[in-house]
Amino acid sequence: MFSVTTLVLIFYFSLRQNYLLFHSIIELFSIIIAFAVFIITWNSRKMMDNNYLCFVGITYIFVGALDLLHTLTFTGMNILPGGVFYGNQFWIITRFLEASTLVIGFYFLRRGKQLNADLIFLSYFFITLLATFSILVWHIFPLCFVEGQGQTPFKIYSEYLIIAVLFIAGYLLYTFRERFSTSVYRKLFVSLIFTILSEFCFTLYASNYSVANEFGHYFKLIAFFLIYKANVETGFIEPTELIFKNLKDNEEKYRTLAKNLKLAEQELKGLNTTKDKLFSVIAHDLKNPFTSLISFSELIFKNAEKLSTEKISSIALRINNSAKQAYVLLDNLLGWSRLQTGLLKPDFVSLSPLTLLEEAIRNAEAFAQSKSISIQLMSLTDQRVYTDAQMTSTVFRNLISNAIKFSHAGSVIILKAERLKDEICFSVSDTGIGIKEEHQASILNTDQGISSSGTNEEKGTGLGLILCREFVELSGGKIWFKTELGIGTTFYFTQKTG
Repeated sequence: MFSVTTLVLIFYFSLRQNYLLFHSIIELFSIIIAFAVFIITWNSRKMMDNNYLCFVGITYIFVGALDLLHTLTFTGMNILPGGVFYGNQFWIITRFLEASTLVIGFYFLRRGKQLNADLIFLSYFFITLLATFSILVWHIFPLCFVEGQGQTPFKIYSEYLIIAVLFIAGYLLYTFRERFSTSVYRKLFVSLIFTILSEFCFTLYASNYSVANEFGHYFKLIAFFLIYKANVETGFIEPTELIFKNLKDNEEKYRTLAKNLKLAEQELKGLNTTKDKLFSVIAHDLKNPFTSLISFSELIFKNAEKLSTEKISSIALRINNSAKQAYVLLDNLLGWSRLQTGLLKPDFVSLSPLTLLEEAIRNAEAFAQSKSISIQLMSLTDQRVYTDAQMTSTVFRNLISNAIKFSHAGSVIILKAERLKDEICFSVSDTGIGIKEEHQASILNTDQGISSSGTNEEKGTGLGLILCREFVELSGGKIWFKTELGIGTTFYFTQKTG
C-alpha cells in the first residue's frame, strides 16, 4: 500500500506539473520492470520449468529497449530533429512485438523441449535492430500520427489488430491454463486484460497529451507489473520454497530415524551442524544480493528524473551482478538439498573433456572479463570421461568462479585434463592469493565450510566447495588441492574414463 500510494502521488504531481514528465516517469517504471523481468528470467532460466514464461521473460529486454526509444522520441522530448512523430511509430512496433511474443510463447510451451536461450536472444536482437532501422534510418515504417490530424488510419487499425492478437493470446492461455499454477495463471490473465484495455485507450486519443493516452499508460504499467510478478514466482519463489520443503522433509526423515534406529550422537551432531550451516546461508548470504537489488532499484525509483542514461546503465549492471550472485547461491542450495534427500542421482555418460572445459569457459567468461582475467586450456587429453554432465558442470562452475574470485586483475587461470591410468584428472590453477594455512584442513569439510572475501571483496558462503566434494565423490572420484599463500592454488578432481 505504501508503494502504491507513493506511485500515485508521484504520477499525480508530475501530471499536474507537466504531462511530458508524467509520461517519462511512467514509461521509465515500465522499462525498469521489463529489464527486471529479463534479469530474473535469464539468471533462473536453467531452473524454470515453464517454457512460456522463460521465453516471454527473455524477450522483455527488447520490449523494454523499444519502449525506451519510444520514451526518448516522444513528442516534446526534442531529441531527434524533424516533424515525424517517431514515438508513435515505436509504440506500435513495440506493441506488435509484445503481442506476437505472448502468442508465440505457447508454441514453446506445447513443444516441451528446453529453450535455446542464446538463439532467442540473438533473434530478438536482430528483429529489434531491423525495427529501429526501419523507423530512424530507412524511414519506411508507416506514419502513425500527423500534426493537426491526429492518429493515422494505419495506427488505429494496427491497435485493433494488436488487440485481436492479444485476444488470441488470452484464448491460448485459457486453453493451457493447467500448465500454470493458479496464482501465475491469474496474474497472466489479468495482465492480458489490462494490456487490451491499454491498447483500446490508444485507439481513442486525438492528442498525445489526452486523458485516453494517460489511462492507457496506467493500464500498461499494471500489465507489465503482473508479468513481472508471474516470472518472479516461477523463476525464484517456487525454487526457494522447494529448498525449504526439502530441508523440512530432511529434518523429519532424520527425526524418525533417530527415534526408531537410535542414531549415534556423532551423526546427529553432524546433521545439526549441516542444518545450521544451511540456515545460516539462507538467513544471511541469500539476503545480501537482495539487499543490493532493493537498494539500487529504490535509488532509481527515488531519482528517476535526475539520473543520466549512463548512471542508470551502471546501476542496472550492479542489479544484474546481484541477481547472478543470488542465482549461483540458489542453484548450489538446490543441488545440495536434492543430494541430501536422495532426489539427485548421477546420470553417467561418455563425454569429451574438451566439450566440458569449453562449456565451463563459456559460462565463466563474463565474470572473468569483468576482472580482465583470461582462462586458458593446456594438456588436454583425447580420452573420453565417464561422468554426470550436470554435476561436473557444477564442479567446474564453482572451482573456476573461486579461481576468478581470488585472482588479481589481469592474471591467467589454467585448465587441464590429463589421463592417470583409468581416470581423467582435471585441474583448475590460479596465481591468486592462496588459502590460509588455518583454513586448509576444513575448506572441503561439510561441518566447517570456510568462506573468505575475494580480491575485489567478492562474498561467498563456502557451500560451493562442499558441493564440489560431494558431487565428485558421488561420481566415484576424488578432489584435493595444492596451495601456496601469495602464489596461487590448484584444485584437482578425478573422474573415470569411458
